[in-house]
Amino acid sequence: MDVTIIPFDQKYTDETLELMRKWSPEHPELSRQELYDWQRCTRWLAMKNGQVVGHIGQISHHFKYADGRPTVQLGWGVTLVINMGDDQTRKNAGRLLLKVCEERPEHKYAAVGVVPTIEPAYLRRGHRIARDSSNYYARFFQPEKALAYWKKSQAFALPMKLVNLFFRPDTQIRHGSLEKVTQFKPEWDVIWDSIMKSEYELYGERNADFLNYKLAQPHREYHAFLHRDSSGEIDGYVIYRRARHTSRDLDIVRVCDCVATRTARHDLLAEAMRFAMEDCPGVYGIVGLSSATDADTFRSVGLWTARPYPVVLAAGVDGQIHVTMFDSDLDNLW
Repeated sequence: MDVTIIPFDQKYTDETLELMRKWSPEHPELSRQELYDWQRCTRWLAMKNGQVVGHIGQISHHFKYADGRPTVQLGWGVTLVINMGDDQTRKNAGRLLLKVCEERPEHKYAAVGVVPTIEPAYLRRGHRIARDSSNYYARFFQPEKALAYWKKSQAFALPMKLVNLFFRPDTQIRHGSLEKVTQFKPEWDVIWDSIMKSEYELYGERNADFLNYKLAQPHREYHAFLHRDSSGEIDGYVIYRRARHTSRDLDIVRVCDCVATRTARHDLLAEAMRFAMEDCPGVYGIVGLSSATDADTFRSVGLWTARPYPVVLAAGVDGQIHVTMFDSDLDNLW
């Protein structure tokens, strides 16, 4: 029997979660029932002989152009997990699951966390891969641990240690004051949009509904701070957390989202660095994802390691896209 695609049906929940556990062990959070109950996305299943052989989700998110071009509704393809036991089933399920997302009305397909081996398939399907828009930033206090996790040569450990030695982290608040918050207010929405419009060409909408939804993710302890300038006006926020892999040896602080003016961004990232260094004994490092244009600010507080982070975008979605770990489902990926 051929592979067929159906909308997600609750009666297949247990079987789908078992598919995640078996075929995506590197991302243990994906198999938690609580994540399914919380996550806002549309899901499809690949079926063969009455069994679940694949899964994909799609998250809708409005992205805005700073120059006033029409807003784009991106459809982030997430949690593509396939039964790898049979090669032909794998190929058919993967192709059909991507197809249903790509053909969804009023959405432009997008994806992050794409491994190099899959990139040619996206290019064949007419998508583009933006490589110079966003960077993954990091500072590793224990480089050997991070390199072992990412299966990189330990030869890189010494240069990282030398950078740590000569370029000390900055944890000082220099341009205003911070205020810890647990909820975002709708009246702040206009502030975030104004800042992002001035900083980025193409950016994901940030508002109270989106941010409070993210903060409510189960099994997460987020820390959120507002920044106020010298006159007391709000000019930015940061959200970060400590992230521990539940099945492999990785323990890091993640800067999940930051919207701020350049001076405010320095202070907010400095606070995240302070948290990593003072409140998280034993943590291996601190990481963040942001626009390539933010590199100087990340370096200013000590995140000197940077590498391009590819983003897959449908044809017609032009411009330099800004993404953070709160876009798509990146905060659930390792």
